[in-house]
Amino acid sequence: MPKILVSMPELQRRALLEVRKQPGCHNVQEIAINRAAKHAQNNWSLCVRAAGAADANTAARAAIHVQTVLRQDYDLLTD
Repeated sequence: MPKILVSMPELQRRALLEVRKQPGCHNVQEIAINRAAKHAQNNWSLCVRAAGAADANTAARAAIHVQTVLRQDYDLLTD
């Protein structure tokens, strides 16, 4: 099944919502979507920029999980 192409702001919105659903991460303040090299298997990655009151390690693990899940369905629109 082909992936859905989304804009950077839309992917950030969806990813932040999903990260905040993870246990202990409802306070995560900011995430970043990073473009990957064109030859990479996936064209984006995710990291937490501001964990807020959430434990930084918990937030980082949540970001990895959300990245894995969302990469199955979404690719970042290219310029």
